[in-house]
Amino acid sequence: MTEEIKIYVYGSCHFSERLDNDDAVGTGGYGIVITSNGRQVDQISGGFSFTTNARMDIIGITEGLKAIKEPSNVVVYLSNGYVIDTLTKGWLENWKRKGFKKKKHVDLWKELDKVLQENIHTISYKHSKDVKFSKDFQLAEQLGKAMSGKKNLPNDLKQNDNSSGLFEAAIENQSEVLEIEDDTPFLDSISVDASTIENPGVTEYRGVDTRTKQVIFQHKYDEATNNIGEFLAIVHALALYKKKEMDLKILYSDSVNAISWVKQKKCKTKYERTENNTKLFADIQRAVTWLQNNDYETKILKWNTGAWGQIPADYGRK
Repeated sequence: MTEEIKIYVYGSCHFSERLDNDDAVGTGGYGIVITSNGRQVDQISGGFSFTTNARMDIIGITEGLKAIKEPSNVVVYLSNGYVIDTLTKGWLENWKRKGFKKKKHVDLWKELDKVLQENIHTISYKHSKDVKFSKDFQLAEQLGKAMSGKKNLPNDLKQNDNSSGLFEAAIENQSEVLEIEDDTPFLDSISVDASTIENPGVTEYRGVDTRTKQVIFQHKYDEATNNIGEFLAIVHALALYKKKEMDLKILYSDSVNAISWVKQKKCKTKYERTENNTKLFADIQRAVTWLQNNDYETKILKWNTGAWGQIPADYGRK
């Protein structure tokens, strides 16, 4: 009789707001629960420092499939749309044909592909939204989160190495990765946030002292989007402190998109220019130009809302 196997995978990573975000790096863990014909048969978990949510999901799938020894009908449940699409839309096969050029997580994809090539199962992949309240998926979530909260885990990402092992990958600049001791924020820092009434609509942003919540700067636009406000807030803080020749070691934002845009030195908004937002787009261009022409040593980190509550610069309008 062919076993009906379900593998519930949960990848967890501090500093990651979106499960499929590849840029937010932190301490991560994965949890796996395996059932056979509805009966729980295995639990697996592990974790790493300097990793991402996507990597935890890929490792979770790989380890889960390795645990299935007999030919089975396997359904893998996970929350990561990027990983699901890679495995169901032919992306992985296409990347293989092109030698994985310019792709992330090559080491993990190769290891998972090896497991799939040795596959003796019928495998399908489904989004966990349909099972997220089941006891098995919730247990996988608990296991993943517990691992991501541990200290002294082995490093996953390593600088200038994109092929040497299962748990090694390249990152552009390891100086941008900062481990949080005891998973608490650095209080000697600046926190920024934006608030939009309707989106797009009236938008304001501000930067505050993380320790005291004292407002350091603020600005308002009659028409903008929240992501643009977050982006401009980060650049405003960087430019202000550099102009005043003041040391700014840590800057927190709770916007994954804004942090990514700043690192790419581009404001990748789909918001269109109109007669009402001419000043806004002039400020966007000024911010992009500043990023392209200035260096800074400030570490821009994702605020861990789940562990620390709302960012100190939050407007309290959620």
